[in-house]
Amino acid sequence: MKPLSERWGRPILNRFGKKIYLDQMTTKELEERVKENDIIFLPVASTEAHGPFAPLGEDTHIGVSIAERVCYECGCTVALPIAYGSHPSHHYGLRGTIPIRATVLIEYVADVIKWLSNAGFKKIIVWNSHGQEYVLPIAKDVAIVEKEVHALILVTSWWAWVQDILRKAGTGEEIKPDLKFEAPFIHADEVETSATMYVVPDLVDVEIMRKEGDWGVKRVLPREYVNTAGNVFPDRPFNWYDISALPELYYYSKGFVGWPKHASYEKGEVLISKAIERVVAFVNKLKELYPPGVVPRTWIDRGDMNFDKPKEYVEPRSG
Repeated sequence: MKPLSERWGRPILNRFGKKIYLDQMTTKELEERVKENDIIFLPVASTEAHGPFAPLGEDTHIGVSIAERVCYECGCTVALPIAYGSHPSHHYGLRGTIPIRATVLIEYVADVIKWLSNAGFKKIIVWNSHGQEYVLPIAKDVAIVEKEVHALILVTSWWAWVQDILRKAGTGEEIKPDLKFEAPFIHADEVETSATMYVVPDLVDVEIMRKEGDWGVKRVLPREYVNTAGNVFPDRPFNWYDISALPELYYYSKGFVGWPKHASYEKGEVLISKAIERVVAFVNKLKELYPPGVVPRTWIDRGDMNFDKPKEYVEPRSG
């Protein structure tokens, strides 16, 4: 019999013939998995406007697709994604964008980390695919300090693995022969739409993209002062989230920025394939450094802190 839902009911298997997604495993399969591979990807993404031609779940689709491919190759696990994310102020207001307060997301992610560790996953990769890279390291610290998680927690974003390629965007430099990004990486633009076209091609309306995907960019400060999405230019004094930017609701009411009309499947393939290749190499190195059940010391025992001392005391004086 076919499952009622192709999306949720069909087992997704790795190249070893075992399940990739945590939610599809039985407890028996979970116990077996952490014994053979205790690395898990926790995708954290968003639901937000990406224009009249791209899906609201674009960030989630990109992040989960990369994580799935990495785990297909390496035998590790993908947790269900957190599909609502934190947003800077200028993202608020567009129809389809669902912002979660940073403090709420921090606690949520830290709780998920805690119980993934309890399940036996001792190398937890918080896999970001949305512009909230300034929030998630705090969740890592909350998990270690306040929730006393004993695990190696790693926070990274998919684009951090292809910064060299993204730095070429808008420079005229080719990313492969006869192929280049016309404009710098921003948001719902040529770069991000290309990535989406590669991972979920059926969810992008190419006809509308070619017809309407020309909006341009407005700036509060000149480009030489402000880093672009992905923070690929570390020599600039402000990251994109460090300043109160122009509200999308008023300046980018269609939900995209830049020139996504230049996006293509081929550009996305270069970007995403290289990211997968590099993350696979990293995960294999992580497996080599820390086999299942082996983890570096990353936490503090509360008993070693001064506020838990002294261990001896006297009763208060009377009178």
